Amino acid sequence: FFETTQWLRLGVRDPTVRREPNGLWRTAHTANGPVTVRLRVGTQLQADAWGPGASTVLSDIPRWVGLHEAPWELPAHPVVNRLLRAHPGVRLTDTRDVFEALVVTVLQQLVTWEYAAMTWRRLIERHGEPAPGPTDLRLSPSPRALRAVGTMHLQAAGIGLKQARALMMVAAVAPAMRRAADMPTGEAEAFLQKVRGIGPWTAGMTLGMRLGRPEPIPLADYHLPSTIAWALAGEPRATDARMVELLAPFGEQAFRVVRLVWAARIEAPRRGPRHPWPK
Repeated sequence: FFETTQWLRLGVRDPTVRREPNGLWRTAHTANGPVTVRLRVGTQLQADAWGPGASTVLSDIPRWVGLHEAPWELPAHPVVNRLLRAHPGVRLTDTRDVFEALVVTVLQQLVTWEYAAMTWRRLIERHGEPAPGPTDLRLSPSPRALRAVGTMHLQAAGIGLKQARALMMVAAVAPAMRRAADMPTGEAEAFLQKVRGIGPWTAGMTLGMRLGRPEPIPLADYHLPSTIAWALAGEPRATDARMVELLAPFGEQAFRVVRLVWAARIEAPRRGPRHPWPK
């Protein structure tokens, strides 16, 4: 549960998620309105929900925690076999919220994960709303609210101009983007990339990390090719082409391998400075 849901939170100070020893709280938007959910893990998974979207969200919760997936069976590979044994409970999460998934991923374009977490927190604190229920958590901005913010105020929160413009485009077409949640992955990747500012990396990461798709291979990532090459072949440096070659034997389960490598916190040896934060 905890390894699977760790990526539902962008940073330890994410205003939309709170971890507890036996579960977590999370806020979300649904077709019927906002909601706050508390998940508790015991002999069973217990969910409580507050807000207009409470009845709607309950059918989505199994996807939040990966219960819509059967136990993973991946093609044999000595490293992947070991990772499966070490992390048997890891699953992919599907929030069903294409708009929020895109916002979270756009904020991670061309910056460090820590910087993206900071801008996400600022965005929620400044432009989100209080969530329903017995908590001080906040909701992420709706598409309408984000459009009202404008690029200038997004930049004031530390978001780069290109990212801010991409967020405005995503907010403008958010109703149409909902269709990606139910498209086959290849179609969804192409569909998301019709939005200006959404490229292969953003589409792949959105679908894999937040929408539960096992197939994508995120291209043009700063660290991922070398991370995968180091994990699977002991090679400290690699290109996108080499990463694709190494993941090819796993076919439509490539992102599950990526997820296992991240769960194991494997990193290739670093060379040179980290990618700089935008000024």
